[in-house]
Amino acid sequence: MLTRFPGSTLLFVLASAPALVAAAASSGSLGGKVLDDQGRPVAKAQIRIENRVSGFLQTATTDASGAYSVYNLPFSDYHLEVEAPGMEGVHRTVSVRSALPLRLDLRMKSASATVVVEDHVSLVEAHPSAHLDIDQSAIERIPTAVSSRAMESVLLTTPGFIQDENGRFHFRGSHGQVTYVVDGVPVTDQMQATFSNAMDPSQVESMEVITGGVSAEYGGKPAAVVNITSKSGLGCSRPFQGSVSLGASRFSTREVGFDARGGTAAFGYFVTGAASESDRFLDPVNFENLHNHGTTGRLSSRFDWLLGASDMLRVSVSGGRTDRDVVNLASQQAAGQDQRQHDSDANLSLGWTHLLDANRSLDASLYYRGASSRLDPTRDLQPGFTSGGPDSPFWVRSDRRLDNQGAQLGYTQRNGGNTLKAGLQVVRYPLHERFDMAITGPGQVSGPGDPLYPYTAAGGGNLLRFAEGFTPSLASAYLQDDLKTGRWTFAAGLRFDSYKGRNFTQNELQPRLGLTYTLPVTGTLLRAVYDRLLITPENENLAFSTSQAVWSLVTQSATPVPQLRGETQDSYLLGLEQQLGQVARVSLDYWWKDSRNPADNSQFLNTGILFPISAWKGRFHGMDLRIDTVPLRGWSAYLSAGTVRTLFYSPTVGGLDSADPTVNGPDGTPYLIDHDQKLTAQLGLRYEQGGFFAQAVGRYDSGLVAGDPTTVAGNPDYAFGIPYVRLEHDSLVGPVYRIKARTVLDLNVGQTWKLTGERRLTAGLDLLNATDEKGLYNFLSTFGGTHVIPPRTLAVHLKLAF
Repeated sequence: MLTRFPGSTLLFVLASAPALVAAAASSGSLGGKVLDDQGRPVAKAQIRIENRVSGFLQTATTDASGAYSVYNLPFSDYHLEVEAPGMEGVHRTVSVRSALPLRLDLRMKSASATVVVEDHVSLVEAHPSAHLDIDQSAIERIPTAVSSRAMESVLLTTPGFIQDENGRFHFRGSHGQVTYVVDGVPVTDQMQATFSNAMDPSQVESMEVITGGVSAEYGGKPAAVVNITSKSGLGCSRPFQGSVSLGASRFSTREVGFDARGGTAAFGYFVTGAASESDRFLDPVNFENLHNHGTTGRLSSRFDWLLGASDMLRVSVSGGRTDRDVVNLASQQAAGQDQRQHDSDANLSLGWTHLLDANRSLDASLYYRGASSRLDPTRDLQPGFTSGGPDSPFWVRSDRRLDNQGAQLGYTQRNGGNTLKAGLQVVRYPLHERFDMAITGPGQVSGPGDPLYPYTAAGGGNLLRFAEGFTPSLASAYLQDDLKTGRWTFAAGLRFDSYKGRNFTQNELQPRLGLTYTLPVTGTLLRAVYDRLLITPENENLAFSTSQAVWSLVTQSATPVPQLRGETQDSYLLGLEQQLGQVARVSLDYWWKDSRNPADNSQFLNTGILFPISAWKGRFHGMDLRIDTVPLRGWSAYLSAGTVRTLFYSPTVGGLDSADPTVNGPDGTPYLIDHDQKLTAQLGLRYEQGGFFAQAVGRYDSGLVAGDPTTVAGNPDYAFGIPYVRLEHDSLVGPVYRIKARTVLDLNVGQTWKLTGERRLTAGLDLLNATDEKGLYNFLSTFGGTHVIPPRTLAVHLKLAF
């Protein structure tokens, strides 16, 4: 049914309906008419809308009536330029901050030799959120061995993201609690290869990484928010276009991928898929890279329909599977250990946008995600076993399933410079876990009296068998109001979350406040932010970590198990952005956080099985720097740098440490964890001209906190790592072991050739870790284990677009 609009608005809606409703919940659209100074339409005018810092660019051409439409615009500020023969160019700044369509009619004047239109572009975004926009042009140029598994490499260009093994990262002192928002649908599962199937960057049109000033519409795990706008075929000029790609690199690594898109003014589709295999699938536990083969495949799709002048329907379907070895220590390889991991996921979302009028809309979505993970031992064991077999020092079997079942409803209203958003969200996380474990090495038990699972060669061994499940849930309501008035921009939000754990309900009211003040003459922006955040516990293996049965068995007590409650953060930020002429932008943030129940993971050996844990409290602070230059004669560059101080305070509960809640000392004892790093810096230099591109990316990491190497002196499984650990003195906690600093340089070059018609061939050559630096991500870490960085690797990529 067509909603009644005021007369002039209705005429515009009927004339350009696609421009009005062709937007996902996390992207916007722009449409209007281009007229000359006599009010006549300007046909075939060229429209460019771009973000010169991120590299985002879309183009459009006006039709015979002067109308134009630009779709799927990620939330950001843009420079719009209009050119037509015999006309003076038009330049505008456009801010897209909601899915509500923007109408912008433009007037062009006849060209005059005495009038010069100055192209002054603001590179500073007057918005309270501290964020980084990353466009597909940068994503496609990231040096990588496997393009479909490069999401971590993309995110690490953000200041404050600290690199860890196997695609894991820590952000501003927090564990990697990131909410991915894909076309308005939140995903809070851990997306790294250790736990699941990583998201394929080829489906991304653009992403906004929000690191401070988090809108009240985002919850779950909003320590950072990665707001992703996926590619769409809506408004494509051709019904079918696409590409196929091939890649190969060291360690018998191979990859094949494809994408296809097309559509009309009322329908669009985008499909992408990739498959890969490698003999160095994960970051191994030693330089020998033992037992490390893996294969992965992923398929993603998005379909958009315009249902009349006021409704849009969006359907996204995706899924993937990973089958890999569990990497071996040298002793495990010699014993013939052959553990294998199998991960799969399936995702479905249905979104609907309805325009109430040109300045009000409703968005609704339903979504489902099912993810399973299974670890198979080398062979089976039964209670009373007299030989543990090749799996040592522990035998383990794990089989878990985690679902996300969610629904959300949002309302958006725009009134000039004021944008109001309100909404309701609910999501359930059904968990089903099986975890069986046995000690197979006599040296691992404390003695015959061990209550859990003692093993002696003569007496046989016991098995811990765990099989439970429950359904955490999160119900939320939010109100967010953003107002721009003069030089001031205000963001005021309020979010209420009700998180239901195993045996408790946690209710949190969370104010989100931010403001900016701009000085247009100097190109300066000042920012102040306060965020109250509820961060829900990680769901992977949460049933085990909160099980009364496991707690009672370990402690030999019926006392209630300490619950893993949601982490609450009071997060503060003071920031400065400065534009340097028309060539660069500098951002500097000082931030600090106070946290209760700060979350982390406890890793089980080197299996990749992690159990959620939390400490009593945490205190974090640091500084982040980002410098971006716009392309100048083909050259551009960026610098991301950050320092972070991370303190946790005992006791720690959850996971396999639950038997000793003061494992890190008496209550209130401060200790550093492996989110603490004195300096991380990444410098990128890029040249692109015509069809040629070249890039150099250097990354420096001063080193994460490590375990005590003296505990493994003489152990051949770990002796290799001891030279890569150093001892230093910390003024607060005393002696601390850290990984030695490392600098890794990645290089790539490529060339694109135009073939016949619309076909283009691109060839690229990547040299990763060009200096063949040897180094470790971590060593004997309670939270991450031991893993080494990749050696020098040469990768070749080919892509045919048609």
